[in-house]
Amino acid sequence: MNSPWLLAALFVACLAALGLLVRAVLGTLRSARLCDAPLLERQEVEFPAAGRVVLCMEGPRFTPRFRKLGYELGLPGGALVPSRPILYRTVTSGLSMARVTLRTFDLPFAGRYQLAIRGLEPPDVGAPQHRIVFMQPHLARSVMLVVGITLASVLAIASLVFFLLAVIPTAAAIDPGYARGYVEIDGERVELRNAFAHLHRNPGGRLPFTPELRIVLADREIPQASLAGLEALPVLELARTGEVRGLLIRLDPDEPGIVHVTLLVQTQAANDSLVTLHYGKADAGVVRRLKLSPTRVGGAVACPTTRELNCSVQFSAPVFNE
Repeated sequence: MNSPWLLAALFVACLAALGLLVRAVLGTLRSARLCDAPLLERQEVEFPAAGRVVLCMEGPRFTPRFRKLGYELGLPGGALVPSRPILYRTVTSGLSMARVTLRTFDLPFAGRYQLAIRGLEPPDVGAPQHRIVFMQPHLARSVMLVVGITLASVLAIASLVFFLLAVIPTAAAIDPGYARGYVEIDGERVELRNAFAHLHRNPGGRLPFTPELRIVLADREIPQASLAGLEALPVLELARTGEVRGLLIRLDPDEPGIVHVTLLVQTQAANDSLVTLHYGKADAGVVRRLKLSPTRVGGAVACPTTRELNCSVQFSAPVFNE
């Protein structure tokens, strides 16, 4: 995605999907709960329909009261309902309570059944906050929803990270831009020590390049905002008044062989134009070894030597977007 706002839209969509998925999980758990019963040695339990049900234990987290208990579900005539243990138990837990699946029972019909719990100690009978819960099978749906929550969370985090990198790439500014080299204009040599970069998407097509990468190689620090805008860049005014010296390089990062180079030097009058040189692919590559990432650009510049201009500089700078 080239537009950071598409990443922002994706992030919002992921948050909405997360909300819907979490709501679906809670709804699944509520609708799957059939009935619950206290910890008693023997009691009647009524089921609204035939079919498979899952017996779960519910209580405070890490409670010891369910250890070594056995469970039987009997028909009104005394015969036991077929059951089997759950090998891969699922745990649903909150801050203080947890529910664990134990066995499944195949009910032949709806109605009342006798629930017997073996192994209860007298202090455990009727223990508060401890329940036996019967639920409809819902493992497959719950797993699908959990997978959906995981994927939506990963996508939300990734879209947020890339959005922040695209819009606010200040993390790269911790390692500031630098230049190592010089520019010689009309016999005067200027040592270049600072590098700044700005990427303008140029959606309106008013600039020479789409997108347009601007690189300033300067002899001093300048505001990053001086590279922003269309043709009347603030850095040009800084150069006319002698507040910065160096080079302004404009190019399309996909076509680095075509370059516009503006000489940042003080002019005699405040409204005088700065000299801009245009280089094409036939000029043996003014900008060389260009490496552009979402947050940083680096490379080298070598101007075709003339009596008026000579330059050789390597640079690396964080990229800011507009």
